[in-house]
Amino acid sequence: MIKLIDFETIEKIWNNHLWPNRTSPIKTHSAMMHLGGYDMGNYNLPVFFIGYYDNNKLIGTNSYHYCTDNSLRIRGLWVHNDFRKQGIASNLIKYVIDHKDQSGYIWAYPRRTSLNIFNSLGFVQTSDWQVSETSEANAYCSLG
Repeated sequence: MIKLIDFETIEKIWNNHLWPNRTSPIKTHSAMMHLGGYDMGNYNLPVFFIGYYDNNKLIGTNSYHYCTDNSLRIRGLWVHNDFRKQGIASNLIKYVIDHKDQSGYIWAYPRRTSLNIFNSLGFVQTSDWQVSETSEANAYCSLG
């Protein structure tokens, strides 16, 4: 079951499991813009945190927030190792797609290991692979 969760709940997962070696502080939003650049105005727009629960145990997370260019960014996709390859990540992404309002398009900056999930849902890679603070290989992708 997918339900909305608070930042404090998702932040613990991100700190301990998704981005354990991250040096910059984890915040509710990201100032990143699709294909590069930053806009602090993103922090003034709505953000949503979602959790995937199995028997009241949080086994997956995702978040999405609006950006100043009328796009919607997916950020923080994580599934517990014991529950991978069961469609949970796809369901967390589909939730965002299904709850999108009139935003122009949805984008993400997934790791190489996650891009195939986004591709299977119609996302297209829109950049070369890049090194980021949290991974050796990230690439932008978008839908719509």
